[in-house]
Parts: sequence; structure tokens; C-alpha cells
Amino acid sequence: MRKYRAIVAAVLATTPIVGVSAQPADAVVPAAAKTWSSLMYTAFNGSPEIVKLRAMLPDLRRTVITSKVAIGEAIISQSAAQASVTMATSANLKARRAYATASAARKAAKTSIERRRQLAAERQRSADLNRSVVTLRTAQTRLRTATAKLAAANDAWHAANVAVRNAEQKIAAFGGYDPDAAARAAQLARQVVTDTRATFTIDDTTQVYGITVNKTIAYAFQHMIDDAAKAGVPMSGGGFRTKEQQIKLRVTNGCPDIWTAPASSCRVPTAIPGHSLHEIGLAVDLTYGGRAIPNHDSVAYQWLAANASRYGFENLPSEPWHWSITGN
Repeated sequence: MRKYRAIVAAVLATTPIVGVSAQPADAVVPAAAKTWSSLMYTAFNGSPEIVKLRAMLPDLRRTVITSKVAIGEAIISQSAAQASVTMATSANLKARRAYATASAARKAAKTSIERRRQLAAERQRSADLNRSVVTLRTAQTRLRTATAKLAAANDAWHAANVAVRNAEQKIAAFGGYDPDAAARAAQLARQVVTDTRATFTIDDTTQVYGITVNKTIAYAFQHMIDDAAKAGVPMSGGGFRTKEQQIKLRVTNGCPDIWTAPASSCRVPTAIPGHSLHEIGLAVDLTYGGRAIPNHDSVAYQWLAANASRYGFENLPSEPWHWSITGN
């Protein structure tokens, strides 16, 4: 078994690095592959509505903050407007009293000269009263406007809070892992393999932490590697290899015939060239601690056995290191 693991490790070391960083649910041809990618993206991110809500949530939270600031500004404006009304009311009351006094003095005047003088004073007090009325009405209008703005700011703040709460509740309820989406992707896996074989080119590959894989599985694979690392099981490995490399591997692994001998006849089971999922980037040979996963008792295998199906991967039982979307 040590010899077999050494052979696998050698193959992993020569696997080419091709492509760019993994992208979630890239537009992939054929359609089955695109659907598989989309379903796995949904499995980890929720429905399109949930994805949209997640994207909106930061802005919704900022709206709560800005509307709270608007409330503070509206309170200041309303307080200033209320103070103006108070001052204008006091000035109006004073003007009314002054006018009443001037009117009474005019009526009490004994001589024509005195009456003319008091009449002029009364007219001045009347003008002052009219100006105080205009000032008071203007202040009252501003107070009503400020009060309306404060009410609108409060409504906006409450609405923003409700929007955030509703979004958070929906994300909490429906934004976790979706096993149904992953199960539907699993049902498509064999069709993905069939269709991908017919159209595959090296341009369909990309890199995930230096491991070259098909773009179809890149997003889910990266999630798996990330989550394994978070669980204390960092893994690496090799994915895509060319047909020429598959031929060399058949020779290295002592297959009786490169093109006809079944995989089981080789010292290490090795698919016939043209039949390996590695050749279309849909399989990975995983390493842990710098070596191919040795057996079913290893930490890495135990983690994968418990979790890999969540990411759309299955194991080939005879090879603890070999994982693909069909288990082949």
C-alpha cells in the first residue's frame, strides 16, 4: 500500500496547474453542468431571493443608521421651530396688549391734538400687531413642517428596522445549507459527466488553491476545502490531468494493456485513457499532510466520508484519496 500511495503522490506532483481563480457558478456548457453548478451554489447560498437579500442587507442596515441620524436632525429642527413659535406667541401677546393700550388711550384723549397723537400711536401698534401675527403664522407653519419631517423620519426608521428584521429572519430561516438543492445536483452528476466528455477542453478548467479542476465543480470544491481547513483538516491534491498523463500513469501502475486492461488489473486501479474523470477535471485525488489519503481510518477520509456529499463529491471505495461527483 505504501508503494501505491507513493505512485499516487508522484502523479499529484506532476499534475498541471491551469486556469484562474475559482468563480461561483460560472456559466458552463453543457447545460447539465451549468445546472449542477447553480444547484450547488444554491445549496450553500440559498435561493436567488436569499442571495439578493444577503446583498441588500448591508445597505438596509446603513439605512437604519442614516434614518436614525435623520430623526436626530429632525428633532433639532422641530425644537428650533417650537422655540420660534414660543417667541412669536409671546411677541404677539405683547403686541396685542400694546395695541389695546394705544386704542384705549386714543379713546380717552380730551383734545384733538391728543387724539391725533394717540391715533398715530394706535396705528403704529396695529402695524406691530399685524407683523407679529405674520411672524407667528410663519413660525407655526415651520413647526408643522418640522413636525411632519420628524414623523416621516420616525416612519422611515421603523420601516428600515422592519426591512432589516425581515431580511435577517428570511436569511436565518432559508439561507442555510439546502440539502434538497445538493440532492438534485447529485441526480444530475452522471449526465454532467456524459455531456462534459463530449465537449471538454482545457479552457473548461480553473484553479482552486493550485488544484486544477473543471469550472463546473470549482465553487463547491473550494467550499469543501475551506470548510475542511476550518475543521482542522487542511487538504490539497491533484485534479485534472491530460490523456497523455493518464497513459503514463497506466504504464507506471503496471496495467497489462494501456487501452484494454480493466482498471482493476493494474497494481493501483487506474482508468483506461479516455475514461478517467481526471481527464475532464471532475475528479480529485486528495492529500493530507503532504501525502495521498492512505486509508479509510485517516482523519481526512473520516471528515470527507461525513461531509463530502454536502459538496457534491463521492468516494471511489477502493481509493480513499479519490473523490468525484459520481464516485467513479
